[in-house]
Amino acid sequence: MRPIIGINCAFFDDTEDPTKKKLHLYKPYIEAIENNGGIPLLLPIVEDKEIIDYYLSTVDGLLLTGGGGLHPKFQGMDPLPDLKEQNPVRHQFDITLVTGALKNDLPTVGICRGHQTINAAAGGTLTLSITGLTDITHNQAEPRDTATHAINIKQGSLLSELLNQDQIMVNSFHQQVVASPAPGFQASAWSQDGLVEAMESTNHNFILGLQFHPETLTQTDPVWNNIFTRLIAEAAKSK
Repeated sequence: MRPIIGINCAFFDDTEDPTKKKLHLYKPYIEAIENNGGIPLLLPIVEDKEIIDYYLSTVDGLLLTGGGGLHPKFQGMDPLPDLKEQNPVRHQFDITLVTGALKNDLPTVGICRGHQTINAAAGGTLTLSITGLTDITHNQAEPRDTATHAINIKQGSLLSELLNQDQIMVNSFHQQVVASPAPGFQASAWSQDGLVEAMESTNHNFILGLQFHPETLTQTDPVWNNIFTRLIAEAAKSK
């Protein structure tokens, strides 16, 4: 049987009409897992930790998705007006999910918000707004399958092994970034303005965080499939 990859959902909170609250997800996340040999399984946001533990015992790996910024209250800061999504319900679910994944050494790839969540759960720090810190556009207007800026990849890193390149073009849709990687993690790629674009665990078999969105780049550059095939291969070992 193919490995099961759990994928967390984004959450839209309609404050005017609670009956319109919804979970949603861009389809390319699902396609990246299905097309590379895994079974995508969506994980609805819940508050019951027993259910989250059941999720973790059921899946063989995790794909942590993007969608809005991490809520500033988790770093003791005031809400930022330029964040599109500041949802503590999703954030608490994601943190609980990631904490369990780290404890269980579950193969995991975090994308954009997911990358930042891994760092927050493991004890790292975030820069909650990069406005005014860089001249590079990190929230592009171009389509999601278009790469718009370069990143430099650390030689000998997991990402370097997967892509077999020391520089590559990526897409970019974020306002927050990892400031200091958590203990047991190391940065493995940077944009040309010095912002962290990838990190990986030195204490786990396979935990990788990416600030960009490889799931939407697989059709324009097949090398990005290597990230998902490796996640699925590592998940197969954990079955």
